Amino acid sequence: MVHALSFLVVLLAAAGAVAGLFMRTGSAAGPAVSDTAAVGGLVATAGEADWASLTSHHMDTGDGYQMPAQMMPGAPEGDNQRLGITLHLTNAGSEVRRFDLANEFTLAGGGTTTALTPHSDTFGALSRLNPDSAVNGVVYFDTQAPRPDDPPFELLWRRDGTTHRLLVRLPGAPAQHEHGAS
Repeated sequence: MVHALSFLVVLLAAAGAVAGLFMRTGSAAGPAVSDTAAVGGLVATAGEADWASLTSHHMDTGDGYQMPAQMMPGAPEGDNQRLGITLHLTNAGSEVRRFDLANEFTLAGGGTTTALTPHSDTFGALSRLNPDSAVNGVVYFDTQAPRPDDPPFELLWRRDGTTHRLLVRLPGAPAQHEHGAS
């Protein structure tokens, strides 16, 4: 009887550990979501996200209408808003490390059905980090504000054959205005 009870305790502990892993990752086989990931000699840390203010994208200061994207090249199209995610890249190694933001980072979650590529960023033409150096910047995506029942946004980092999911901390929805209100 004692052996059967010990076996049951071990079995329950193992089941709890598996359930906890499943709850943290969203799937038994998927990578865990975290603020920081290390791969290919670089460390990426996602900071807080925020909706970009495009005040010149509105035709007036009241409850008017949003300027169509064709009147303001580069502006988000349709109901999309510009989401900026702070990103910190670190090279703590002894070799120069190359990176390609446009090809390595995408945005998933929210109301999107496919991962979105970046619209732009503040890293400029920077594509490498020297040893013992770091850089901060913002990566921008055009997307719709998530609804309460949408999954949270995640920054996906694909590098050296692996994908890491970085948590996107989003403090709130973008400021909305009534389209066509009188």
